[in-house]
Amino acid sequence: MTARSVNHNWNRPTESEPMTDTQPDLNQALAVTKPSNKPATISPKQAIKNSVEVNKREILNALPDGYVGGAERFARTVLTCVARDPNLLKCSPTSIIGAAMQAAQLGLTPGVLGEAWLIPYGGECTFQLGYKGLVALAARAGVTIQAHTVYERDEFDYELGLTPTLHHKPAKGDRGKGEYWYAVARDRDTGALLGFAVLDRHQVDKRRKANRGKSPAWDQWYDEMALSKAVREVCRLLPLTVEMASALASDGAVRTEIDAQPDEIIADDYIDVEVVE
Repeated sequence: MTARSVNHNWNRPTESEPMTDTQPDLNQALAVTKPSNKPATISPKQAIKNSVEVNKREILNALPDGYVGGAERFARTVLTCVARDPNLLKCSPTSIIGAAMQAAQLGLTPGVLGEAWLIPYGGECTFQLGYKGLVALAARAGVTIQAHTVYERDEFDYELGLTPTLHHKPAKGDRGKGEYWYAVARDRDTGALLGFAVLDRHQVDKRRKANRGKSPAWDQWYDEMALSKAVREVCRLLPLTVEMASALASDGAVRTEIDAQPDEIIADDYIDVEVVE
């Protein structure tokens, strides 16, 4: 019997048999058809959106009764903040939800309303109070706070001591560049003066540099951010409620637990150096 020769290269064409589209290389074919073991990935924006949706019930439970728009409006506001600041996409979704929850539990809306801000810092999102948020919290405690910017062409003078006084007459037309920012606190029922605080640009910038992270809000709304520093100063003169004390303590901090109470936060190496000068 004559032995049959076996062509072990059955999948490959011979020298006289040119490669055709109907005879692909087997290894190449396997490379195309082999399933991938890599998990599907989603964009940071989608991950944050998913995290907001998953925690919508917790947000609803955190918001105070009567919050206009409820959890749906609050969630949209958080996503708007992320859309307006691309640096937030570099933050962990957990820290973004944590900062948003801090605002929700205080009944403050983050974003352009100026009540609170979501600020990126070192891959984490921090919660930061806005001056309108502090004013709202003070109003709940029976204190009326007014905050104003003094421009270079305004008529302005103040004096501290046993009989402190403050005089501010705004100029007409172009008032120039902002020079001072002050806040005045009065008893809501009696109108009695409880105190005032004044900061110049040097003092504002010193406090700005002490904050964790670089807030884009300073570039767009310097006056509003500076006013928040003046409001913080006048709040130091007031008997603080638990809510206000918690809000001030959480300013610039990172929350590690979504369901934590407002005071269960960490601030890493953040030190509050905003002393009255």
